[in-house]
Amino acid sequence: AEKVRFEVEEQRENQWRTLITLIQERVLKQLKAKDEEIQRMGKINWVLQQRVKCLCVESQRWRDLARTNEAAANSLRTDLERVLAHAGEERLRGMSAAADDGGESSCCGSSDEGWLEVVVPPSGAAVMRKCKKCGEGEASVVLLPCRHLCVCRMCGSAMVGTCPVCHFITNASVHVNLS
Repeated sequence: AEKVRFEVEEQRENQWRTLITLIQERVLKQLKAKDEEIQRMGKINWVLQQRVKCLCVESQRWRDLARTNEAAANSLRTDLERVLAHAGEERLRGMSAAADDGGESSCCGSSDEGWLEVVVPPSGAAVMRKCKKCGEGEASVVLLPCRHLCVCRMCGSAMVGTCPVCHFITNASVHVNLS
C-alpha cells in the first residue's frame, strides 16, 4: 500500500512538474512576443520622433518664408502707395492748373482709372459738407490714399480703418482749413 501511495505521489509530482513546465514555456513565449512588440514599438516611436523633428524644421522654414514674403509684400505696398501718391499729386497739380472756372477743384479715387474732377464752390457759397461718419460735424479731413474729404476733425483724429465713402483702407489723413 505504501508503494502504491509512493507511486501515486510520484505521478502527481510529475504531473505538477509537467504542468509547471508547460506554463513556464507559455509564459516565456508570451514574454518573448511582448519583448518583440516593445522593440517594434520602440522603432516606430523613433521613426515618429524623427518625422516630428523633420516637420518642425519644415514648419520653421515655412514660417520664415511667410515672414519674408510678408516683408516683401509690405515693401511693395509701400512703394506702390508712394508711386500712386506721387502720380496723384502730379495729376492734381495738372488739373488745378487747367481749372479756369474760378472754383477750386479736387480729385476722387486713388487709381489711374476713373479720375473725376469735382468742382468745389467758392468759399463764399457757405455750403456745409456733413461728416460721413458721425453726420454732425463739417467734413474737413482728407483721407489718404483715396483723398476723400468726408470726415470731421473729431472723426478724422480717431479714424482707423477704412474710408466711409469708398471703403478703401486708409493710412493717413490731412486736416484741411476751409476758410
